[in-house]
Amino acid sequence: MAKLGEGDERWIVKERDDGRNVNAWHWEERDQTEWAKKRLREMLGGLTILDDATGSCKITAIDSITGEVTLQSRKQRRFAIYELDISLKWEGQYFDADGKADVEAKGTMRIEDLSEETLDGMPCDVTCDSVAGRRAELKELVRTKGAPIVKAACLEFVKELKALVLAGQTSDEAGADAAAAVAAADAAATKLPAKPPPTARANNSYVTSSADSAAETAKLEVEYTFPLNASFVYESLLDANRMRAATAADASIDATVGGDIRLFNGSVEGKLVELVPGAKIVQKWRFSTWQPGHFSDVTITLAMDGGNTKLRLVQTGVPVEERDRTEKGWRVMIFDRLKMVLGGIPP
Repeated sequence: MAKLGEGDERWIVKERDDGRNVNAWHWEERDQTEWAKKRLREMLGGLTILDDATGSCKITAIDSITGEVTLQSRKQRRFAIYELDISLKWEGQYFDADGKADVEAKGTMRIEDLSEETLDGMPCDVTCDSVAGRRAELKELVRTKGAPIVKAACLEFVKELKALVLAGQTSDEAGADAAAAVAAADAAATKLPAKPPPTARANNSYVTSSADSAAETAKLEVEYTFPLNASFVYESLLDANRMRAATAADASIDATVGGDIRLFNGSVEGKLVELVPGAKIVQKWRFSTWQPGHFSDVTITLAMDGGNTKLRLVQTGVPVEERDRTEKGWRVMIFDRLKMVLGGIPP
């Protein structure tokens, strides 16, 4: 190690007067939540579901958009982290032979979790103020035709968000016109050197932690109650069909020690390490956006408490910045939905 003042200048990192993060090398996080909410309101507001001689139906209001969107970078890797809850209002009507409205209905549409893990499934809940008579038809119309229209708009929003990442810009730098971000990204893409085709992955960016030290990882614990017997909960957690139904996404599970796990269309992957029927599941577990080769350790224990099953999950080795997202995923995206699918009553 060189003495102070004797080091080679080429190895010394100096503070820049302009504060610029050259080549996105240092950790940087930029909040894009307000831009995201504004852009989604522009893209979703007034979407038309039906407009012909039989009737009309459209999105009339954005009730709420909650969550966070950030652009992050470190060591020349740029990526977007987003998790949003979107609630919309819709109104519709069917016309009679004279072209006058004889059936009217209104309700809500909610995308509970717009994130990288739900893009393929993107569950959408539709409600109606009344399902009497033909109002039920309007609700079904919104579910079968309206939901895909809203989802397509959300996917276009994600495309624009990722365009900002590719262009290395924030929304302010790209300008008020969001299309400028896409154009900038396309221009940047033409300058990239050719690369060999990547192996199949559900995501195309990594979170920053590489688990080089214990300080970069965290531990989480989740306790949950199922109104079912422990054996049934155990079987359900290892049943690909039940998990597929619960997560509304593709899943594959080889329920043997050493077997592979794949959930949410490949966004979650892992391997089973230990199985104690009805009582314990140990697995290696990771998001596909984590650094290649980095797995966390998950231990799930099950115990009967009266007529309920008390589940306890302990997970270690989770990248610090992924802790909250991972814990919410277990509670909301897996356990809550599995409980709802199973209905609290074993077959």
